Amino acid sequence: MDWVSEVERVTKVSEGNNKGVVKWEITAIPQSYEEVRNIIKIANERKLSIYPYSLNSHHIGPPISVNIGLNLSNLNKIIEISDEDFYVTAQVGIKVNELYNILKNRGLFLPAYYNGSLGGFLSTNLPTPFSSFYGYPKNLILMAKIITGDGIIVKSGGKTTKFSSGYKLHKLLSGMLGWLGIYLEATLKAYPYPEVIVTAEVKSINLTSKYRPISLIYEREKEEKVIATFLGFKNAIEKMERELGIKTVNGFYTIDYSEGENVVSLHITRGREIEEVKKAYEYLSIRKTFCIIGTGYCRLVLNSFEGLEKLRSSINGYVVVEKGEYSGDYWGFRSTTLHRLKNALDPNAILCPGLYIT
Repeated sequence: MDWVSEVERVTKVSEGNNKGVVKWEITAIPQSYEEVRNIIKIANERKLSIYPYSLNSHHIGPPISVNIGLNLSNLNKIIEISDEDFYVTAQVGIKVNELYNILKNRGLFLPAYYNGSLGGFLSTNLPTPFSSFYGYPKNLILMAKIITGDGIIVKSGGKTTKFSSGYKLHKLLSGMLGWLGIYLEATLKAYPYPEVIVTAEVKSINLTSKYRPISLIYEREKEEKVIATFLGFKNAIEKMERELGIKTVNGFYTIDYSEGENVVSLHITRGREIEEVKKAYEYLSIRKTFCIIGTGYCRLVLNSFEGLEKLRSSINGYVVVEKGEYSGDYWGFRSTTLHRLKNALDPNAILCPGLYIT
């Protein structure tokens, strides 16, 4: 592997990884964007493959093997926080939960709570406890600095919500799992931190009620329950408690995306989450599930994948195998558009080969 010495000349290198669902021969640990670009240049010249990650804790899709694991965890600085214009710019190696708490201490609210890095948060585009009201991660991105598979560093978007010119690559890459390009840094919307954030188990409230919960999560394990999260002024929350006859507790529902060995997600029409997930129980042996109502996303931890294809043929949406060793199609869809985007942004297909089957 004479290419290893080439990589060692441009960045710090350590041994690879031969365990888990993603394996690589060597680990490259860049300290700058220029080092990332040099690694990608070598990969294109030597026909090598790359898997970008920071914590490697939320891989979605089939197992893959590559030459280089691109560890971005040292790119973890906060570049700018604007208390006046309500945004934060940070590098992708920073942990989202740490960023949330840093902003909270400054009186700012980042409507995102995710047990992983900022890069993973954007690349997976998984919904958070606040997504019913504030949207998916891609809805929070104002601007990003991205590097494509052919080594071009692109700045996309702007620091205000009114920015609209040009192609929105900063949003296009969200949910693409590093397959089209790699986030280097991102600017996210922030808001004034509310006086209180509280959670309560409820029965009849919905997202369009006058109480406007920012999150409704349906959870089913041994029994069914619905958890609502509210934010606002303390007096208003106390009045709501009296009117609804409920008792709230401080904090919000947290989501553990690392849970489960066999995991699928349902992607369905918003508002039909509970109906469709109940249909899934007719076909699958499910250990635990939760749905973020109003997002169209449900996550199911399975005992096995038996019955999955029957569910796919009956559900009003599509089913993705997020985790586990599955012998069939992980994604449940085909897209010629993804082919065209891959050819444009990563023409030599060095990023995460074998991840998407399109």
